[in-house]
Amino acid sequence: MKKMKIALALALAAALSLSAPLAVSAVQPGENGISTGETPYKSYTYWTDYDNREKIPAYSKPMYKVAEVIGPEQLAGNSNSKINDVATDKSGRVYLLDSGNSAVYILGKDYKPERKIENLKFEGQAVTFTDAKGIFVDCDGKIYIADTENARVLVLNGSGEVTHLLTLPDSELIPSDFKYRPIKVAVDSKHYTYIACDGSYYGAILYSPDMEFLGFFGANTVKASVTDVIKKLWKKLTSNDIKRAADEISLPYTFTDMAVDANDFIYTATGRSGEEGSTLQTGQICQLNPGGKDVLDKGSYNFADYAIGSLRRSAQKQDLSLIDADGDGFFYALDTTYGRVFWYDEECTLLSVFGGSMGDGDQKGTFRLPSGIAVNGTDVLVSDSQKNSLTVFRATEYGLTVRAAQKKTVSDDFSAALSDWEKVLEYDADSQAAYRGIAKAYYDMGENEKTMEYARLGADRETYADAFKAVRTKTAEKYFVLIFIAVLALAGGAAALGIYKKKHGIRLIKNERLSVALSSVAHPSESFRLVKEKKSGSFIISTVLLIMLYVVTVLNDTNGGFAFTRFDTNNYNAIYVFFSTVGLVALWTACNWLVCTLAGGIGKLGEIYFVTCYSLIPVIFARLCRLVLTHILVPDEGAFLNIFVIACTVYAAFMLIIGIMKIHDYEFGKFVGTTVFTVIGMIITVFLIFLIFLLSQQVFGWVKTVYIEMIYR
Repeated sequence: MKKMKIALALALAAALSLSAPLAVSAVQPGENGISTGETPYKSYTYWTDYDNREKIPAYSKPMYKVAEVIGPEQLAGNSNSKINDVATDKSGRVYLLDSGNSAVYILGKDYKPERKIENLKFEGQAVTFTDAKGIFVDCDGKIYIADTENARVLVLNGSGEVTHLLTLPDSELIPSDFKYRPIKVAVDSKHYTYIACDGSYYGAILYSPDMEFLGFFGANTVKASVTDVIKKLWKKLTSNDIKRAADEISLPYTFTDMAVDANDFIYTATGRSGEEGSTLQTGQICQLNPGGKDVLDKGSYNFADYAIGSLRRSAQKQDLSLIDADGDGFFYALDTTYGRVFWYDEECTLLSVFGGSMGDGDQKGTFRLPSGIAVNGTDVLVSDSQKNSLTVFRATEYGLTVRAAQKKTVSDDFSAALSDWEKVLEYDADSQAAYRGIAKAYYDMGENEKTMEYARLGADRETYADAFKAVRTKTAEKYFVLIFIAVLALAGGAAALGIYKKKHGIRLIKNERLSVALSSVAHPSESFRLVKEKKSGSFIISTVLLIMLYVVTVLNDTNGGFAFTRFDTNNYNAIYVFFSTVGLVALWTACNWLVCTLAGGIGKLGEIYFVTCYSLIPVIFARLCRLVLTHILVPDEGAFLNIFVIACTVYAAFMLIIGIMKIHDYEFGKFVGTTVFTVIGMIITVFLIFLIFLLSQQVFGWVKTVYIEMIYR
């Protein structure tokens, strides 16, 4: 008896495990316990889907690892130390801004302390800075310090002597209520100075090489969603301040950091974590040309994490507040809320995410309060104002290989990048960037079959379409004569058959019910009259049509041309499609019969079913055509396919209207009324089914718990 109990329990447990939905355990970057080794986080990037609509987080081998962490004991700091920012010069030296001690620490290329700049003086007077937020070193070795609380920027020469104090400019261009609180500084190779001020909606303050005020530079544009506008208006309107509400909505977000690249483009970051209900914006990172125009080719790109999957929680509040760029077109943005570094190329392709925030941040590669980011060659430096430390991230061999491959690919040197991308695949066989890079390389080399193979693996529809078009052209040229003869033969055969049929009065379709079903497309009114009066409807034909709709829908989704594929077929849910086709028709038939019976309709349940299924013929035909043509055309040529499918769907709806009116003997007005109530009935039915499903799950879970308790007690 005991053995039987055990066997029964095991069988039940197996059945429950099979019936329960699979749970995917995903670990968030920066979560405790995911690391084995020197860092408590995992590096990751994103896979883009076939239509570039959804981003799927994908963990990868680290492209950056912690090389060393320089703490306050190495900097000879004290309890007052507060490392608020970090900068580098062209020789590879590192400059750490200690706002607490009014000092600057200078580290050599090996990250060993070389000297300390303190006891600053200007024109013989002692100078200190209070809660300074930013430091920058120009190409001549001059040091710029954003002395925030003292409302000025200190300019130091190579010897550490203060040569200029940039205070609030005396200009008519400066608004009377402007608050001059410098937080970040950037200087280009021509010695133009850009100062970002806390709360400045006008952009950065621009100085000439002679330290003359020139105006404001590169203000963010206003992009507010309807939801943002409604929320802010409601919040402000309830406080009886309409004018202030309108003004606030129209104000752009302010810069939180700036950087300058080798070509004198100014990168700006706009952190928004402090904004209630803030959402990601494409303008969070900008690349400004000398005219102050954003030229970063990002389209609708959203920086930082996407609010999906395991990252949904952490993506609700983003703060890409800090940024730096190198001389090779790469830039690095720091999420100060979650302590993660986002590495992008010049086309805004996310290459890797590394680092993290771990509560107290005492582990390698994690932070308590990241305060600055700088690039030193291929190293990435992050300062922490609470730990008073500098973390040095160094590119791994894998990261260097990706960097080299991506640089060549972005420069359109695809064939030269081939070996690098192949090496990347040796490190990580799941690298989407590698598959896409190899596909572009083979396309550049004219090997279109290989291009299509790797483009499939990398979900690169655009490159696949280009290669497919070339293969199609070559095939058409090779078999042109045969294709031409086949087309002529088919056209001639169809014409001859039509003439012969008409001359001899031959009916190709002798089955009356099948003839009525097919003729409903050309003559819906007459065919549906026959369904009602002559009982010419067929349950078998209707069911076959319904099954055909389901099958052709699944085939379109899973076996259409790759260039038209919009999702990963490995995660395709055929059951959902079944309910959205067969289930929807069944639900419509039942609800329409119930409603129309109460409303004096004379149509029978079977007649509604026949009419509905016959009306599906144009939709089935359209989807069959689309299934075939997606293997012949490319997306640029197939724009008419969607129009054709929509037109057939509209015609199917027209057939359904005529059919329902015929079998119920309704006027159009009564048809509209009963249809509205039918739709309402369908919605209520779906809701009740869903509610019953949820309740049954709860009951099932309770029974499972009770049974297990009884077995194992």
